[in-house]
Amino acid sequence: MIRSLTSFAGVIVISALSAYGVPSVVSDYSQKSVTELIDELTQIDSQSPGINSAAVYEGFIADNSPGKFEGGVLGFAPPKVPPQMSELVRRGPTVLPELIRHLDDKRPTTLEVGNKPSGRRVGLDFFAFMYFSDEYDSRAPHWWTDKERKNGPRPMERSFEGRYTVKVGDVCYVLIGQIVNRRLLAVRYQPSAGLVVNSPIETPLLVERVRNDWGQADAEVVKASLLQDIRMRDHPKDTGDEYIERFVDPAFARLRVYFPDVYRSLERTDLDKRKAFERRENDQRRSSNQ
Repeated sequence: MIRSLTSFAGVIVISALSAYGVPSVVSDYSQKSVTELIDELTQIDSQSPGINSAAVYEGFIADNSPGKFEGGVLGFAPPKVPPQMSELVRRGPTVLPELIRHLDDKRPTTLEVGNKPSGRRVGLDFFAFMYFSDEYDSRAPHWWTDKERKNGPRPMERSFEGRYTVKVGDVCYVLIGQIVNRRLLAVRYQPSAGLVVNSPIETPLLVERVRNDWGQADAEVVKASLLQDIRMRDHPKDTGDEYIERFVDPAFARLRVYFPDVYRSLERTDLDKRKAFERRENDQRRSSNQ
């Protein structure tokens, strides 16, 4: 369970729309093999979606859609999307097996998060608390009620000090979530002044959970999961627009990229929902351009 940024009493989290800074995909990246792209994840040296100690941004990094600032520290620029990450997500379900195989890849990136050892700590170099956790967004979509957040099982918290170097396996964890429409955040901000690291390297249980959910998944399985998200079969009646924003619209965005024929051929209620998604998307674009 990933705890909501807005569910902590006494904490005000300001939300706003902001666009991801997605670099244009260099043609060379589209020609690279999956192995080459994963190897180049070691070059990541800056905050990225899903690996961001300042904030949580929501968005589909494969299609250059606007990213929504869900909460965090104000005053920092939106994260850039490394082209290796966007290219892997763009390839979709076909790269899932390789990403899953690399969940325990301990090779370091050049990105560090956490507190610097020096006495001078400012901005992203200071956190009041830091811990490893096992937050996981399961294949079966679930919306946590206030009662569950209060009384349900809580994620593991194992404190650490100093700096943490993000690993290739951590990035793969994020990329899998991007492809299958689940919120798998390897590094995130926690109000107030906290840092949470959900690393499959530090917490092998996360590897087990991903493999149990998606280890045998092919394109058909991913397509069926996205359609299930769209059809809201597990939708709690009291969540309304929040559930649509969290599961339905992101599923349409992925279906359009990975299965364009299915996206275009939707009928009846599915088609009505698709048209509503496209209207909301256009409204968001107009709002972000003002």
